[in-house]
Amino acid sequence: MEKLITREQYDKVKARVEELINEATRKGMLEPDSENEYTREIGDLSKLMADYEDEYLNILPLRKKSPLIASIEEYFYVHGMKQKDGARLLGVNESQFSQIMSGRRRISMSFAKRLRSKMGIDANLILEYA
Repeated sequence: MEKLITREQYDKVKARVEELINEATRKGMLEPDSENEYTREIGDLSKLMADYEDEYLNILPLRKKSPLIASIEEYFYVHGMKQKDGARLLGVNESQFSQIMSGRRRISMSFAKRLRSKMGIDANLILEYA
């Protein structure tokens, strides 16, 4: 099959992929870096499904994490900090900080300055993604 053009075709291919995954799992043939008939067919059918989804289903891509948020999280990891420690360091309450980290609250200029001065986050990164 070259291309899926109907929902019925899509549903049949989806059912086949689920069947292959279950069978390959039972047989222990779905391990990372496995290359076998199951993984090849699952990959081929998944590509057909993805193309159909892109063209007909309007499925939005997963939200990509901001490089600025990723830098803040990396700082926490390197320094063994939790989000509440970051909130304290940056002078905001935990609720506000949680909203900033999840993208529900914009970063203020004063907060951006503290990111630079307290955590050493690159100013260009702050300007581009805040």
